[in-house]
Amino acid sequence: MVKISVLNDDRCHAKELTNIHGLSLFVESDEISFLFDVGQENHFIKNAEKMNIDLSLANLVVLSHGHYDHTNGLINLSEKTKIVCHPNCTVWRKSNRTGEYNGMPLSEEEFKSKFNINFAKEPYFISKNIIFLGEIERKYVFECKNFPSVLKDGSDDTAIDDSGIAIKTDQGLIVITGCGHSGVCNTVEWAKKVTGENRVFAVIGGFHLKNINEQTLKTVDYFKKINVKNIILGHCTSDEVCEFFKEKLMPKIKIDMLETGKTLKF
Repeated sequence: MVKISVLNDDRCHAKELTNIHGLSLFVESDEISFLFDVGQENHFIKNAEKMNIDLSLANLVVLSHGHYDHTNGLINLSEKTKIVCHPNCTVWRKSNRTGEYNGMPLSEEEFKSKFNINFAKEPYFISKNIIFLGEIERKYVFECKNFPSVLKDGSDDTAIDDSGIAIKTDQGLIVITGCGHSGVCNTVEWAKKVTGENRVFAVIGGFHLKNINEQTLKTVDYFKKINVKNIILGHCTSDEVCEFFKEKLMPKIKIDMLETGKTLKF
């Protein structure tokens, strides 16, 4: 069984919990338990307590990429916490929208000295059936046109560190994406290639789709073709896009929302 508890998402399911723009999931399986992203501030910790989740049971923390809304919570983690992430996770980046720094809260030197880090550019097996996808092959160019940040030299931050998780199950793959800067279709295709499994049971996370545009239309077409069973949309995916997915893909595909406080079981 795979159990995914939503410790923080842009949306909230329960009044007693708090949330903020960002993502944090607690993933439990028969093999291992881990945090996928830590959101901003300490919402993931406070909500875990209220949801009766013992975060000390997490074997490690996986970072989808190095943007602030997925990594600012790092300052709440104890020293020598085991972390898996892409080596570019620590790069300096600035938001095009606000003009402010929007990378992780620690410098590369601070990050390396505080935690026990496995920088993985290639796919990395966290356990027998759970894989950190490393740097994702960007097969579909329609997903990689607009990026929200720039690097120190002013060039586009193409977020090559944006990765995800593939979990092999008897029903097919569960693919988890943090923000989807690499493209959710690219992420799923890479997961299939890395694992050799073509059946996709569920795709979960942030899809970085804001409007009904070419990318959204082609993403919907992609999901129609691959015969995915479940799509759970969350962080950085607009309400408009979520409703569009429901309209175009249900009832053949089950569509649900990630919300702070929800628990998913597969």
